[in-house]
Amino acid sequence: RKTATDTVALAPINKRQKDLYIEYSSYIDDYEAEISAWKKAKEEALSKHKGRDEKKKALIDLGPEPKGPITPILTVEEPTYEGLVKSLAVGWPSIGIFSDEGGRFLGGHGMQQENQLKTAAGLSKLWDGSPITRIRVGDGSFVLYGRRVSLHLMIQPAVSCLLFGNPLLASQGFLSRLLPARPESTIGGREYKGVSINETLELKKYFGTMMQILETPLPLAEGTQNELEPRKISMNAKAKNRWISFHNHIEKLCREGRELFPIRGLATKAAEHAARIAGTLSLVENINAVEINDSNIEAGTTIVQFHLNEALRLFNSSADNPDLILAEQLLAWARLQGEPVYPRKIYQFGPNAIREKATAMRIIHILVDHGWFRPIIGGAEIDG
Repeated sequence: RKTATDTVALAPINKRQKDLYIEYSSYIDDYEAEISAWKKAKEEALSKHKGRDEKKKALIDLGPEPKGPITPILTVEEPTYEGLVKSLAVGWPSIGIFSDEGGRFLGGHGMQQENQLKTAAGLSKLWDGSPITRIRVGDGSFVLYGRRVSLHLMIQPAVSCLLFGNPLLASQGFLSRLLPARPESTIGGREYKGVSINETLELKKYFGTMMQILETPLPLAEGTQNELEPRKISMNAKAKNRWISFHNHIEKLCREGRELFPIRGLATKAAEHAARIAGTLSLVENINAVEINDSNIEAGTTIVQFHLNEALRLFNSSADNPDLILAEQLLAWARLQGEPVYPRKIYQFGPNAIREKATAMRIIHILVDHGWFRPIIGGAEIDG
């Protein structure tokens, strides 16, 4: 139930966005009245005074044009890179590309073939924390500092080939900035429980902690509306030693022929991922934390190691080969039979996508080649 789960996880963010929008709406009328009055006063100042110097002094006395409240857009589902940059320029300085139907983003305009490289490269720069530089004839030129972007997509396994099987995104380095996971399906084991998850102690604590974080005033650079300037937070000595050990351990596993060599792009960023997660967790524990402790680093490295294992399963695997996906389905079905299987039984009762002789035989041969199916030498009697 990815959508149902996501709704629960993002409930605090959605509430905060709604609260901010109500607050934003209450300021709009005042701002429009203020900007109208300022423009009228500007016209009067320019018409009343003569000469360049007098007009200049009048404009200085008038003061700068009033700034409106920033647009409180905290999450978007399928933005183009240009649209994302525009939102960060005039709106909230941190934004999440969040979707429980990630296929909308992967199939959207920003990820079309002609836009993929531009979008992936732009998002990669945002992950690195680099300033955003835009030079356009129509939009003008500007540089944005202190902006943050998060990416959280939930996609169906069959759609994942558009992401994990994309050589352009892999070579550009976009995939190494993602932490993938593919949980086992729980279909068939989801018995009804007459308990509201929203009433559990754990969820109430989660919701309260998230709201405390979200309602904390943004750490803005002095004199700006939407340029973030977060305080620096460092590791204590014990945490730093643990992090260094993790870094060195992962680095050795990235050598050719070692376990993490197939996903070395992600693995070489594993230590940075772990440090970022540890920093986040330290602030979840205490919004005023001044350092990352050893337990934060231990948690961060544990989470990253989970994602490395997931990446080994996903990158360059069944995600980019539809026949291997069918082979996984047939293998799962065969395991449930509790006895040997034979082609006709697969045609009649196997997974729907394999109930055709040519397809079934092709998938059977794949499982034989990989050692999951073994022919019964001399035959056997099954089902009469």
